[in-house]
Amino acid sequence: MTKRKLMILVGLFGFMTRAMAFAGQADNKDNPTHWQFKLGGEDRLRYEYRYNFDFNKSKKDDSTQLFQRLKLNATASLTDEYLNKKVDIFVEGMDIRDGSYRSKAVSGQTDPLDLHQAYVRLYHLLGSDFDVRLGRQELNYGAKRLIASPTWSNAIRSWDGGIVHYHKGGLYSDILYGQNVQYQDKEFNISDGHEVLSGIYSGYQKDHAYPLIEWYFLNQDDTRGVSNIHRYTAGARMKMTVTGNIKLDVEVPYQWGRTGTTPSGTKQIKAYAFHANLSKGFDTIPWKPLLNLAYDEASGNKDPNGKHNNTFVPLYQTVHAPYGLMDFFRWENVRNPELGVTFSPTPKFRFTPQMDSFWLQSKYDSWYNSSGTAVRTKTSGDRNYYVGSEASWRFYYDFSKNILFETGYAHFFPGGYVKDTGADDAADFIYSQLIFKF
Repeated sequence: MTKRKLMILVGLFGFMTRAMAFAGQADNKDNPTHWQFKLGGEDRLRYEYRYNFDFNKSKKDDSTQLFQRLKLNATASLTDEYLNKKVDIFVEGMDIRDGSYRSKAVSGQTDPLDLHQAYVRLYHLLGSDFDVRLGRQELNYGAKRLIASPTWSNAIRSWDGGIVHYHKGGLYSDILYGQNVQYQDKEFNISDGHEVLSGIYSGYQKDHAYPLIEWYFLNQDDTRGVSNIHRYTAGARMKMTVTGNIKLDVEVPYQWGRTGTTPSGTKQIKAYAFHANLSKGFDTIPWKPLLNLAYDEASGNKDPNGKHNNTFVPLYQTVHAPYGLMDFFRWENVRNPELGVTFSPTPKFRFTPQMDSFWLQSKYDSWYNSSGTAVRTKTSGDRNYYVGSEASWRFYYDFSKNILFETGYAHFFPGGYVKDTGADDAADFIYSQLIFKF
C-alpha cells in the first residue's frame, strides 16, 4: 500500500473520529438531538477449486484460489428526541487479497486497504419527503439484475456520486448519478468520469400485502474503450403474491442507444430481456421446502455485420447466483430455465439443490460469462443453440448472526454448442467460505 493511499485513509478515519468527538461534546440536556456511533466490519475467507474450466481435460489447468476480504467501517448518526435519523455519516475501508495455485491472480481482486465508501446522508431535507446521499457509495436496486454492488467477488462495486430519494406513503423514487470507481492495486481508487450511470428508479407498494411495482430509466455512458457506448435502459418489474404463498416476480427491460466512435462504425442498440420467477413455500412439510422455478432470456446479436447491435447487456448486474453457480453465464444472449428447492432442516442449516440449462438466444452472437467476457464465439458454420446444463448444491450454516458458513459444488454438462466450438469436456467447481461480522 502506498504512502499516499495510507495518508488519505488515515485522514478520512481521523476526520470521522474528530467529528464523533465534537458531536459527543455537543450533546447536552437542552439539545433534543443526539449522536449515535457505531464501529463495525466483516472478514470473509473463501476457497475455490476449479477443474477444466476451458472444457479440455487434456490440459492440466485445474486450479485453486483463496480470497480474503476485510471491511472496516464507522457510522455516526444524528437523531432527534424520537430517535428518528436526521444525518448519517459513513466511512468504510476495504482490503482485498487473493492467492492461487496453477492460475494467475484474478484481475481486479487484489487491492490493499483502500476507501470503499464515504458518504453523508441527509434525511427529510428541510422538512420535506426528500433524502439526499452524497459521496462514494454502493448502489443496489430491485432484484439487482441491472444495478448492484455484488459481494461474491472480492472487489465490491462502488460509485462516486449522489442520490436524491423521494418517499411518501408507498411511493418512492430515486434520481441517481454515479461514476464507477476503478480498482487500482497500488494507487488510491478513483473514478474519472469516463464511465457514468444516471437515471431514475421508482416504485410503489401500498403495503407488504399488495403487489410491488417498479419502473426505471437508466443511462449508461462508457467512453473507456475503443467503442463509445451510450446505452439507455427502460423497464418495469412486478412482484406479487398470486395466491396463498405462491409468489411471482417478473421483469422486462428494453435497451436502445448507440455504440461506436465513427459515423460509419456506429451501431444502433436494440435489445431486450425477460425474467420470470415463481416460488412456493411448503411450511407445513418437514424441512420447509421452498420451490423456485425461474426463466431468464436476453437477446443476442442477429447479424455481426449489420447496422444494429441486438446484444442485451445487464449493465452492473449481480453475479454468481442468478445464472448458475459456476459464473459461466449472465443475462446476455441466453435462455435459462432454472429449477431449485431450498430445504431448511433447522433454523441454522439450509441447503439448495438446483438445475440450470442454457441455450444461446442467438447463435450468431457469443457465449458470455458473468463478467461479460466471450467464452466461445462461432458466427458461421454448423453450431448448436444448446450450450449445456449445470447441476449444483449449496449448503449454509449460521453458527450465529456473526459467523456464517457456506459451501457448494457444481458440475457442468457441455452441450452441442460447446462441442461445435472446440473441446467439450465437463467442468467442476467447489467452494467454501466463512464470514465473520463484528
